[in-house]
Amino acid sequence: MELVRGHSSEINTTAVDACRCGLPTQPPEGGSWWRPDLDADPGPRVRAVVRYGDKPELRRVVRLENNSGWAERGAMVDFYSDRTPPIFWAGVGRCWANTAHPVVAVRESGSGTWDISA
Repeated sequence: MELVRGHSSEINTTAVDACRCGLPTQPPEGGSWWRPDLDADPGPRVRAVVRYGDKPELRRVVRLENNSGWAERGAMVDFYSDRTPPIFWAGVGRCWANTAHPVVAVRESGSGTWDISA
């Protein structure tokens, strides 16, 4: 009885490219992205980022007004935003599984939705 179909290289690539949290660990093809654990903060021109593959409406990380770090915002994390300490840039891409993910810049459109900034 065959339990797994497909080539072993396909199976291994899928396992390596996905984190336990469900997000990809590899960066997107094309466009700007950063690995906060490896790359320097992109500076004040980038106001918000999201872990690649995550939905910004649910969980995004925004630069704080006083430039004292970053904070998670969105429907999944705003419950305790008044009590949550700032995140340093190096931790922005970390998920609950303690995996460093690439992040992409996002911006809020006039209609209140979030779009990836190229």
